Amino acid sequence: MDNNEIRNANKKALPKFMVIMICCLVIGIVIGFCSVKFGSDSMAGGIRGAGEFFAANIAPWLLLAVAIILPVVCVPIYRNAKKLIVSWDGEDEETPDLIDKQHSIIIWITNIATILSYFLIVASYSKGFEVIESKGSILMFYASIAAFFAIMIETVIFQQKCVDATKKLNPEKTASVYDTRFQKKWMDSCDEAEKIMIGKCAYRSYTVTNTACVILSTVLAVCALVFRIGFLPSLVVCLIWIVNQSTYCIEAFKYSKAGNKIS
Repeated sequence: MDNNEIRNANKKALPKFMVIMICCLVIGIVIGFCSVKFGSDSMAGGIRGAGEFFAANIAPWLLLAVAIILPVVCVPIYRNAKKLIVSWDGEDEETPDLIDKQHSIIIWITNIATILSYFLIVASYSKGFEVIESKGSILMFYASIAAFFAIMIETVIFQQKCVDATKKLNPEKTASVYDTRFQKKWMDSCDEAEKIMIGKCAYRSYTVTNTACVILSTVLAVCALVFRIGFLPSLVVCLIWIVNQSTYCIEAFKYSKAGNKIS
């Protein structure tokens, strides 16, 4: 691409970029004006009160609900996949795809449940030692801890079952889910088509994570001004953003060297 083509490409993309920047500027001005005009202290107090109510009265119950709902949802899916494995004649190509899809759904659900459980357990004891000192909250606090560990155990068991079932269909895959190097060993046992698929999924995840970090950092910057939430939420998002960007660049540097094989 010569210089003229580069300039034309930039000129074509610049108007859309400028429109987005102007819209963001207008939104920021409106939010700033409204916070000054109508006052942000009362709104911030209301949000803080809602957060405390959620932490004390909702988060522990949600954690217990996740611990109960997780096996209720995953067990039927796993049993259906197990039936398909037993009935598979070894020739039908659609059945293994359906089995893999159901195993992927289970792993997806368990991963989401794990992330939610981390958030909810933190929310449950976000008041600190006041929760333990309060007689009315101590029972729910310990119930939350029990539910958290139950979710962790359920997640490991379901994922182990899915991995073991996948190894029955693909004998070349030998990694155990309890191995600390499971992901690397699993990746090494994948064929080229699977590695390409993993690469495409990983790149899509990378781009979506970048977009999410941009949006979250912007929203949190506004919230820090309007609701005085401090800088720690923005710091966490920015750390994730830095790790995401740095990991991608380091891997790109490594594989761009001549003679390096992608594996």
